[in-house]
Amino acid sequence: MSKKPSKQPDLVLGPLPAEIIRTTIGIDLDPGSVIVSAAAQRHAAVRHPDEYGVCLPLLATVVADPLYVGDDFRNEGKIEIIGGALPPDALLLIAICIEADTGGRYHVASFYPVSRKKAQHRKDKGFLKIALKR
Repeated sequence: MSKKPSKQPDLVLGPLPAEIIRTTIGIDLDPGSVIVSAAAQRHAAVRHPDEYGVCLPLLATVVADPLYVGDDFRNEGKIEIIGGALPPDALLLIAICIEADTGGRYHVASFYPVSRKKAQHRKDKGFLKIALKR
């Protein structure tokens, strides 16, 4: 007798850093929680299997205290927040949809490591800004 796999629960990461986003890149978003749906968790596990287990525990920390915020112009309707520290010399990028669902929650579209060098290059090009905190 085979057991059906249990449904992965949505992970609530905490409140969207709406004030940091507005102050840093000028996008005004309503308050709401950031979540990683079961589907997004499966997507990240398949697309980035080696990094998934390392990145997952850092998600809430990066949402609460991002180092960089950027408007991902190539992926309309999403922003990027980057922070944390991953070995050997990487940061965690979290792509978040900027349209809240009917429950006022913002969904993580993807998350994966980026090298500090790549983050710096995106900052130098103007795609990322240092997160402005009050």
